[in-house]
Amino acid sequence: MSRLGIIGIGLLFATGIWLVAAPFVTGQQPDGTSWTAATRNDVIAGALLTLLGFAGFFTALAGHIADLYARSAGPSVPQ
Repeated sequence: MSRLGIIGIGLLFATGIWLVAAPFVTGQQPDGTSWTAATRNDVIAGALLTLLGFAGFFTALAGHIADLYARSAGPSVPQ
């Protein structure tokens, strides 16, 4: 995967984290009250984006490791 793809996955992850934290950081969700519909939507959408970014990172990592194994010279077998 290219650096641009990794940057995209990182931005996806960071956006998800921000969506989860934003209602509380910006003061849109009052302390001690039940969550508003907007807060629930932000947290759910943020959690999904965070999970997609997390899964994308580990998928890219697994692909990179598979490429490294494919390029390596395996152990020589004595004949």
